[in-house]
Amino acid sequence: MKLAVAIIHGIGTQPDSRDKDGQHAFAQHLIAGLRQRLGAQADDIAFQSLYWASVLDKRQMAFLDSLRDQPVRWRWLRRLVTLFLGDASGYRKVSQAYDTTYEEVHQCLRHGLNALRARVDAHTPLVVLAHSLGGHIVSNFVWDQQCINKTPSCPADPFLALETLVGMVTFGCNIPLFTFAYDPVVPIRFPGHCLNQTMRDRARWINLYAPADPLGYPLRTLPAYAPLVARDIALSVGPWYKRHTPLSHVEYWRDRGFQNQVAEFLEDLLLVENSQLAPHRKLKNP
Repeated sequence: MKLAVAIIHGIGTQPDSRDKDGQHAFAQHLIAGLRQRLGAQADDIAFQSLYWASVLDKRQMAFLDSLRDQPVRWRWLRRLVTLFLGDASGYRKVSQAYDTTYEEVHQCLRHGLNALRARVDAHTPLVVLAHSLGGHIVSNFVWDQQCINKTPSCPADPFLALETLVGMVTFGCNIPLFTFAYDPVVPIRFPGHCLNQTMRDRARWINLYAPADPLGYPLRTLPAYAPLVARDIALSVGPWYKRHTPLSHVEYWRDRGFQNQVAEFLEDLLLVENSQLAPHRKLKNP
């Protein structure tokens, strides 16, 4: 495999169901769409879904069940608030003695990355596709790993140390909402240290958000993120009756325009990888 792609979901309940390839339900339509658009090139990519919803879903559903006999109104709205805001409030960095949820979520990411590593070598470039709260989670995960790495030298397994990170695609991302507690705001280091210079030059963090998505924001408006994020792309997603509403937040996965943006980025990285073997081929402009 020439490229590894890890896909992480965001807020909201997610079923722990998988297809024959072991990919979780939330990522299946996106992977299928990317495979269709990439054609034979998709054979050079190892895809892996990173699933963490099981850490919080059971607790949230148990709480909702406890409300059945209570005189509360707007139950459908309470369900949305519990499942959506419950993820954001449940996943947070607190004192070390109480950090079990934070670490459990990150352990889910490690499990998925280990499964991905089993299909690629230690120097395979890694792209992360992160939706909604998943962008904040993976940013924290990378930050914690970089605190372990500390020096710019390559570790024994650069892939698992996230030092082959060449691409970040955040969509419906709400990282800005989690920066207000920090002054100054310090983002992760990007890209990874263990990429060759050609691949480092093509590394990109691309952020996509639907204008009607109240949970998706541009990132380059944050001064600390402007040097890292190559582009903020406003992109209407979903069918016509959803793309102009807050429901657009969950429509990125199946949207053709979004899939085309991701596929073009992956094609560009694959072209770089192929150029290592065929230097005479001309690269596309970033």
